[in-house]
Amino acid sequence: MKQSFNIIAIDGPSGVGKSTIAKQLSSRLSCLYVDTGAMFRCLALQWKEGGCPTEESKLLELGKNTKIQLTQKNQVFCNDNDVSEKIRGEEVSKLASQISVFPVIRDILKEQQRSLVSRAKEQKEFLGSVIEGRDIGTVVFPNANFKFFLVADDQIRAKRRYEQFLAKGQTISFAEVLTALQKRDEQDESRAIAPLEPAEDAIFIDSSQLDIEGVLSTMMKTMQES
Repeated sequence: MKQSFNIIAIDGPSGVGKSTIAKQLSSRLSCLYVDTGAMFRCLALQWKEGGCPTEESKLLELGKNTKIQLTQKNQVFCNDNDVSEKIRGEEVSKLASQISVFPVIRDILKEQQRSLVSRAKEQKEFLGSVIEGRDIGTVVFPNANFKFFLVADDQIRAKRRYEQFLAKGQTISFAEVLTALQKRDEQDESRAIAPLEPAEDAIFIDSSQLDIEGVLSTMMKTMQES
């Protein structure tokens, strides 16, 4: 990696391991980790509490009145409340997918995400930033130094998500998880604004048969050889 501050974009559908990979990669490279999914979930949580309005004026107000903080310990604060666990449920996941279709919401969070990275670069606390989501390499940071697009088989992705729910003591069937995942894929891929799609210069990594270390090794090797 030749740049003094590298922006590394990790895109891909739900359940491919973006968050886990991004957290570990950012730690290894001394980079700021930006969990864009958590940011959408925070807004979704506030949206639900406000009755899920669809008027642009109310969505703008929602964005203005929602303060999101991401810590290096992977904690997520929404209006000074720790919602790290609260935002990870399947209901909030569905709401995040629904609220993400509004252009004003995507614009609000896009600017917040860019501001986080700009501040990190100016303060020189990090060697770069690792940002993961569904449109990072195409919309939020189209000029990222490295763009990775993770993919995996539907059944494998659903199994990973199902096991996460079980580990947290949540009661849900595998069939429900698989259906929700496939429905979210369809929504993300077909939405009019910033649909889920790889950047033209993205590097594909299929994590179906790779463990975390395998994916990380592939990424590290790619960046070292550039």
